[in-house]
Amino acid sequence: MLAIVRRVLGLFKPFWKALALISALIMLQRAGDLLVPLFGGRVIDAMAQHRALDAIYLMVGTAFVFWICHGNILPYVLGRVDLACFQYAGPRHLGVGILRHLLRSRRDPAAHDTAMQQAVIERGEVVVTQFVNSLFRIVIPLVVPGVVTLGLLLWWYPLIGVIVVVGGLLDILATIYLNTVLKPLYTRLQELDYERQRWHTHAFRHFLAIVVEGKQRATGDEYDQRFGTYADFGAHTGRRFLRFNFGRGLIINVTNLCTWVVGAWYVDAGTFSLGYFLASLSWSTYVLNVVGSGIEVQKQWMETMPAIKAFLAEVDAAGPLDDAHGSAPAVVTPVPAGMVPALGAE
Repeated sequence: MLAIVRRVLGLFKPFWKALALISALIMLQRAGDLLVPLFGGRVIDAMAQHRALDAIYLMVGTAFVFWICHGNILPYVLGRVDLACFQYAGPRHLGVGILRHLLRSRRDPAAHDTAMQQAVIERGEVVVTQFVNSLFRIVIPLVVPGVVTLGLLLWWYPLIGVIVVVGGLLDILATIYLNTVLKPLYTRLQELDYERQRWHTHAFRHFLAIVVEGKQRATGDEYDQRFGTYADFGAHTGRRFLRFNFGRGLIINVTNLCTWVVGAWYVDAGTFSLGYFLASLSWSTYVLNVVGSGIEVQKQWMETMPAIKAFLAEVDAAGPLDDAHGSAPAVVTPVPAGMVPALGAE
């Protein structure tokens, strides 16, 4: 797994700094999410203590400034950085570099299935980009604030922190068990999807011949059969995952129930104020959501890993990449429409 991650990241080497910046900005957003309950908790405590209305308004005004920075300015900056540095430039770099690499290949085109190669490459470019995006936009920005939040819970609310740790560990252990059951199923599902895509590509490449030979019905029936096999197996795999997800939901809900019960006990004993109770619930929920998001990403990776492996194998079969991805592709300046000569013009 780590070797594959290194290879995938190597395909986007010119964009490492941009991806790190995007990840840091998203992490800053997530850190802001943790501060929102604190502002709300302070206002609730001030109201419960019947403090002066001016003081409450000052707190609300401070929260408003924070909301503007957190909910408007930061997302705008993140969007501009993403558009300028990676959102389109990254997939372009990958697609152009891989196409040039394959075109330089000395393999005989007649010696391999070009329809299958096309399906593997097109699917691979999509899932590789998705993999990098999920790593830098979800995993890294969530894990770091999640660990910090768990540390704060264990420091300020030890019992609630322990409950969250136990619930999170049970969730992770259930996922590890799931991997051993579903991984071969997702591998087989990817193989069936390739078979479906290959026949679909074959039909369009030989469209005229199929019509001339009167094989339209047989071709459609064959594609329907392949698609049906893929769909049935996908539904079977999906049902197994849903049963697991139902049990996982019970683990999360029981964990949330325990945190609410302990939090209510703390408030009744006078250990927590209502504001601190709100913050503790928000933080515990955040940590459990981090675990849940990590499990969802891991499921996506498990589904797409066969496609990534097939993509890398196809790239390797065309020869070493050399420095195909050592630098970003040159910027092509579009030619104005009026300067393009008409067909047949001298």
